[in-house]
Amino acid sequence: MAPHLHHVPSSTSTQVQAGGKTTAMIKDEEKEKSVEVFSGSGADADAAVRVRLDPQIHPVDIAQFTQFGFDERVKQLANHSGFQPLMIRNVYKHVSNFKRTKKIVKAMHTAAMECAKVEIEGQELEELYASDECDSLRDSSIRNDCATMNGRCPIA
Repeated sequence: MAPHLHHVPSSTSTQVQAGGKTTAMIKDEEKEKSVEVFSGSGADADAAVRVRLDPQIHPVDIAQFTQFGFDERVKQLANHSGFQPLMIRNVYKHVSNFKRTKKIVKAMHTAAMECAKVEIEGQELEELYASDECDSLRDSSIRNDCATMNGRCPIA
């Protein structure tokens, strides 16, 4: 889930921090815009989030642009790690910030590669074992055929 941005009625302070929320004032000539940023909960709830907004951006568009930026970061991480964007979003829902999401996804990627390696080696051993077993069965079958044909080998 992306940071929640809400338009807040104008106030006199430039920046106020309280309980994981930051209210920032942006002044553009005679217009004043205020944005409240909720940075999440947990251990990082009291961390300040600095937001610099282009005065040209309308307050109604801020959430959409923030979501677009978040979606791009998710897409980049998904492409880099080999996981689907939905998987990245699901991990993000359970952690306090995107940095932790990246660490977890990296660990998931490493674990997936290790599992794949073990699985590949296991399948190769199965194939090798099956191949050896077939060879020994074929050899014993040929010997039996040769014995029944009075020493004349059907393969020769």
